Amino acid sequence: MKHEQGQAVVEFALALPFLLAFIFFIVDAGFFAYSYISVANAVREGARCGAVGGTDAAVAARVTDTSGGLTNVVTVDVPDRGPNIGDDITVTAHYTYDWITPVGILPGLDLEDVTYTKSVTMRMETTPPYAKETCP
Repeated sequence: MKHEQGQAVVEFALALPFLLAFIFFIVDAGFFAYSYISVANAVREGARCGAVGGTDAAVAARVTDTSGGLTNVVTVDVPDRGPNIGDDITVTAHYTYDWITPVGILPGLDLEDVTYTKSVTMRMETTPPYAKETCP
């Protein structure tokens, strides 16, 4: 009986790192999904700000402010917009996700730095000059 208890402890000790890695990877995947959705929403908010007459700086600030607390939104590209009502405005942001789980040590996975780009296009609702310094 005593030998079986020792065997269970050894088996648990061998299985625990894999179990913890799996749990942490699930949590990490949830954070990744949250960041992806947050950046998509932030870019949408920035495009809306630009469509109603926000300056380029106001658009970039809106993207940063509505990113859901994400600290490393890498860049917000200068909005590309047409001068007429009905023309398109395109806002693009780039985000680099930092993994919590050390996924870089897993063979065959190249997930060290995941940078993704979100872009949104909307129609302009105003004409130049774009003077809104802030967007509500």
